[in-house]
Amino acid sequence: MKPDSLDLRILAALHREGRISKTQLSSEVGLSATRCWERMRRMEDEGIIRGYHADVSLQRLAGLSLFMVQIKLVDASLAGSRRFERAVQGIDEIVICEDLLGTVDYFIIVAATSIEAYQEIIERLSAQDTIKFQYHTFPIVKTVKSLATLSLGPLLARTGV
Repeated sequence: MKPDSLDLRILAALHREGRISKTQLSSEVGLSATRCWERMRRMEDEGIIRGYHADVSLQRLAGLSLFMVQIKLVDASLAGSRRFERAVQGIDEIVICEDLLGTVDYFIIVAATSIEAYQEIIERLSAQDTIKFQYHTFPIVKTVKSLATLSLGPLLARTGV
């Protein structure tokens, strides 16, 4: 079901402040708390709302460095891709994995305490016999913009949703 303008107002408010009270949300959106909750529940069931999260700085919390890694699989078949994805799921330090179209198969982000620790994680991933890949590493200096700072309302307005 396509979200209507009330759904979009709920989403924008939740994205801006995930800890907003249902009372404050209902006041901001112009619906009763029950109606807001019903709409939130429907959007959760439809997969539009995937969860409620805190935006945690791994750098400040644990002194971790982030490394963006471009991955090109040697075996980019469906089976090869699934093996890689299962392996990534088993390594906690790989905090993001994005499947891509084009000449690169995946971007992953690795959180590590040092360059040496990062290299150990990549070696652990590449040590699996069924997974072969080429990679390029880009140490992340700072995050300039992220999904957590996204202005949802203006973006959605431009998409015609």
